[in-house]
Amino acid sequence: MQETSELGPLDSVPRDIVSGQSLVALLALVGTKKMDVGALRAKTKLAPAAFGSLLGWLQREYLVDVVSTCAGRGIEEKVALTEKGEAVLLGLLERTCELPELR
Repeated sequence: MQETSELGPLDSVPRDIVSGQSLVALLALVGTKKMDVGALRAKTKLAPAAFGSLLGWLQREYLVDVVSTCAGRGIEEKVALTEKGEAVLLGLLERTCELPELR
C-alpha cells in the first residue's frame, strides 16, 4: 500500500520512526530548547545501550542534534529537536489524529 503525502520531510524518513521509543523521545523534546541526555534517557526508560542506539539513529536522520558544552570539570550534553525533527513529528501526529489548524 503506497501512501501519498504533501508533508515532504516525512516522506524521506524511514517508517521505523514510528517506533514507540523514537516517538517518546521526539515528544519529550517538544517545547524545550534543549534537554539533558540523561533526562531524555530517563523519559524513554531505555537501557543505556538501547538509548545510545536510538539517539544515534535520531542524529543520523537529522531529527535531533546533540550539543556538548564544557561545564566545570566535565562535558554537558544536551539534545535538541531539529526543524526536520519537528516537521516529522508534526506529520506523524497529523497522520495519527486530526489536529486543529494552527496557521
